Amino acid sequence: MFKQCSAEDEIYRAMETGLVKNQTEARHGFDKLAKAADFLSIAAEIFDQAGMFQESEEILEILKNLSQDYQ
Repeated sequence: MFKQCSAEDEIYRAMETGLVKNQTEARHGFDKLAKAADFLSIAAEIFDQAGMFQESEEILEILKNLSQDYQ
């Protein structure tokens, strides 16, 4: 009725589950970062249109730092 698993099978399954979980988190984490970068870019454009150039430059600096961290 119950299939007995060897320790090797259990380790393999645990590693496989961990790998899939890490890949999923990495993918979704990157998606969230990309979305945040898009929002920051839009905010910088709005500040430019409002004549708030200092604020826009600060956001662009953040975006520049983010892009350097993920290259």
